[in-house]
Amino acid sequence: MKGVINLFALSWLVFVIPTVTMAEDNEPATPEAPLATRVRAVLRADQTTIPAGGPVMIEFVLQNLTSEPVELKVPGALASKEPSDYGMGLPLEHVFSGVRFRALEVTSELNPQLGDRVVRKPQYPVPMVKLAPFGTIGLRFDVTRFYPALHQAGIYVLNWRPYGGELETGPLSIQVISYKEAVIDTDMGRMRMQLLYDKAPKTVDNFIELVDQRFYNNRLIHTVVPGNFLLTGCPNDNGTGKRKDGKTLEPEFNDTPFELGTVAMALIEGDPKSGSSQFFISLTRLPSWDGQYTAFGKIVGPESLAVLQRIGSVSVDENQRPRQPIKIRSITIVSPTSVARANP
Repeated sequence: MKGVINLFALSWLVFVIPTVTMAEDNEPATPEAPLATRVRAVLRADQTTIPAGGPVMIEFVLQNLTSEPVELKVPGALASKEPSDYGMGLPLEHVFSGVRFRALEVTSELNPQLGDRVVRKPQYPVPMVKLAPFGTIGLRFDVTRFYPALHQAGIYVLNWRPYGGELETGPLSIQVISYKEAVIDTDMGRMRMQLLYDKAPKTVDNFIELVDQRFYNNRLIHTVVPGNFLLTGCPNDNGTGKRKDGKTLEPEFNDTPFELGTVAMALIEGDPKSGSSQFFISLTRLPSWDGQYTAFGKIVGPESLAVLQRIGSVSVDENQRPRQPIKIRSITIVSPTSVARANP
């Protein structure tokens, strides 16, 4: 009887031990944290003020926020067996990984659902992206390739919601504008001026506003420092005045180099917010002025630069005033022509 009992106990133990082991093996895995807590999606634009018809360069970036690798797959797409190599950029299919294989949500005042119609379903298996701990991956391209409506003037709001909408960048606003140029007619000839909307948009707006008011018509080029710069735009024709309404501008210092033809707002020494109506044009390379004044235009074209150099070579008195008065007869805002645009 004792033997039977021992055999029964042993068989019970053999049965129980595997049961406990199986329970441990089948224990549910700890669920992963939401993707939005582990990865950040970012949209970046080279410029937020863009000429109509030009490229709209946007960078799509993913950042791993954790100390662990993160694997990213495009929902609803056939996955490639091999992960994307670490040296690669973000595959385009991952950009178009939003709901129903959309990429950007693009809205404008005239078309609130501009981006909803752009769909790019993968035709081949899509590689998985494995983000290294605290790693970053991205892709930069001209989005007008898929959103040609962005060639047209307007204000657009872009949002990227990849991986079925699990991530979201938040809105990025860009303004596409029809660039204009200024034609400056002087007693010594005509100069064409490219306006640097992307570098100093508020200063450009101020200048165009004054041109529309005919503020600059018949103003003297009251100061010429040969080999350096010329100065104009003073309502008193002596360098002491500003706009009639007293408006001044916040500075928009930028990376435009001061060289032959660079146009910038004049300032009262020590007051970067004193820009109003007076502007100067460089007659040579002036590196010490880079980033110290708001450059908002460039004289473009060989004929225009020849006129500028003639003005810059006139005889002046001890106060740097031209002995023979030189006036700006008028300034006109026009559409760009075939004149080559200067590199901003």
